[in-house]
Amino acid sequence: MATAFRATTTGYRADLEQHERRLLSSLCADVIALLESREDLQQDDPTPSGAEDPAFAHFRAELAGLGGEEPLAPPEDEVLRRLLPDASSDPEQAGQFRRLSENSLRSAKIADLRTARMLLESTPVTMDEDVAPIFGRALNDLRLTLASRLRLHSAEDAERVHNLAVGPSAKDTDSFMAEIYTFITWLQETLFSAMTEFLPEQGTADDAADAGDPEPSGPAAGDPAPGDPEAGDPEAGDPETGDPETGDPETGDSDPGASGGAGTSSR
Repeated sequence: MATAFRATTTGYRADLEQHERRLLSSLCADVIALLESREDLQQDDPTPSGAEDPAFAHFRAELAGLGGEEPLAPPEDEVLRRLLPDASSDPEQAGQFRRLSENSLRSAKIADLRTARMLLESTPVTMDEDVAPIFGRALNDLRLTLASRLRLHSAEDAERVHNLAVGPSAKDTDSFMAEIYTFITWLQETLFSAMTEFLPEQGTADDAADAGDPEPSGPAAGDPAPGDPEAGDPEAGDPETGDPETGDPETGDSDPGASGGAGTSSR
């Protein structure tokens, strides 16, 4: 049974069953292949192979799209359109921006997904504070992919997917994808919750001094230290504020189908 991500002294940790890790890794590989299949129109270079000094190849690639180049059309595949969204509602501006930025965005997503696959090879799944956001982004791209395949665009669609996930054992492809989608949503939420659990409270001693207030004193002897479970303080921060689920799926930030995530363990 999968366990939620939790903070440790070295970062974050979650216990996943072997089949769960294999499933997530396989999904990462599928999305990588999809991103790599996107034809790189920016590299449409009439210069014959070998006729250009290799030292300038990088600069030519970076400058692709400038100087009268045609705007780059969006992908035909809906999943790719979510993963690589338009940056503007204006088709001309969106196409020009896509020509300049799509390569780097696609490469960054592929790198995130490859890092996630590497992390999923270990048990338990562990990561430090620097790698955790990378894993979170990879999970979000998996969610966007499944949300697109499930035709999840509205609150009504989100309810439909939720009902598929909590219903009887998966009987068709949509039910199976809905279960996986719900599981990944829950896993991502637990990671973001663990990441925000120990965020510092707003305001510092310097702020208080600048405001003319007396310098705040430490806890009295015998009082529980801040962050001590005995203190009974609520978790600092709200995991929902760090969760990209609150965005719009059509923008590529996330989709509206976040269930709030009762943790589905192994499905």
